[in-house]
Amino acid sequence: MAMLELERNPFTITFWVIYDMANTMFSAGVIGLVFPLWVISQSGGDDATIGYTLTIAMTVVFFLSPLVGSLSDILKRRMPFLLVLTLGWTASTTLIGTWGMNSSLLLILIALVSIQLANIFYNALLGDLSKDGNAGLIGGVGIGLGYIGAITAVLLSLFLLKDGGHVNLFRLMGFCSLLFTVPLLVVGRYKFGSINGSLFADVLGETLSKIKSSFQRSATNPDWIRFLISRFWYLWAVNAASSFAVLYAVQTVKMSETEVQMILIIGIATGIPMGAIWGWIVDKIGASTVLKANIAGWVLLLGIAAAIPLMKWPSSLWWFVGSFSGTVLSGLYAAERPIVLAMAPSQRRSEYFAMFTMSGRLAAIVAPFSWGMVSATLGFGQPAAMATLAICALIASVFITSLKS
Repeated sequence: MAMLELERNPFTITFWVIYDMANTMFSAGVIGLVFPLWVISQSGGDDATIGYTLTIAMTVVFFLSPLVGSLSDILKRRMPFLLVLTLGWTASTTLIGTWGMNSSLLLILIALVSIQLANIFYNALLGDLSKDGNAGLIGGVGIGLGYIGAITAVLLSLFLLKDGGHVNLFRLMGFCSLLFTVPLLVVGRYKFGSINGSLFADVLGETLSKIKSSFQRSATNPDWIRFLISRFWYLWAVNAASSFAVLYAVQTVKMSETEVQMILIIGIATGIPMGAIWGWIVDKIGASTVLKANIAGWVLLLGIAAAIPLMKWPSSLWWFVGSFSGTVLSGLYAAERPIVLAMAPSQRRSEYFAMFTMSGRLAAIVAPFSWGMVSATLGFGQPAAMATLAICALIASVFITSLKS
């Protein structure tokens, strides 16, 4: 039996949960809040600048994720990869804004690529910690408490953005993220060894073979196919909405930055208990049922968001959209990991999580690109871009309806 890289005990589970606070701080605070505001207000960029930068980063991740997943399976190691990649994205975050626009966009690319690859190994380590069908509960608690990182990021922005500036916030969030990740990195069991140069060529060949065989296996598993396709569509909607919600609320819905930050706090705060609640529900009634319900929730929220300017609905409805978003986002994440763990053979867990990541990263390539293209390049504006996301969520709902519990 292979050595577990994380000992299954309450302390290690707690540290795994705390690590997720860094993930949410980066996604909500850096990518979702400070970076868009910095690009628009300080650097003269627009929706396309943000969208195309995120697209480039996610394209790199799309091609690298199966390679690093296969390398992990071959070497039987996850913690060394998690360590290097975590240090990479936290260090890059602290340096954003230090050397100007172009250098900062490059640092954003490095940070995004590193954190997304790190999450392949982070998610796979859940298998070391879970037993007796409690993966949903552990993952749900991680998602729920992980939102503390997002709340911390929004509070830092609320109180320090005007006086401290965007660059200082990047540095502070990068440092806080490092603090959140240190406990898990310290307690992990590491196995280091020499790696010869031919290994990477072998990994490339084996990865291509695995991708081919994975798709061949997928063709015989309709549930896996439907899940991956649905995940592409709903993450297209979620990724774009998360990245551009702040700009949409400020520029189109006409909310103030302070109002937007307060709504973010409410939305994130609801995600804290709901992550654990959804995780408990997953273990009771099944992950696919929870996933279907939350995709339907996204169809509703994105439809309302698009209708506010298009139908001249009151801007106060954004309080409902933003406040309820944390609930349906935590529901998606609480359901996803248990679905993959249930479908993946234990010896190919990293491979399956890599495919899981590839479907999401493909969505993450298209999502910001489509927003930038519809809103800025084609000139249709942000309401049309938001309506596109509602349609994406609806398509995801259609594909997921027949997924078995």
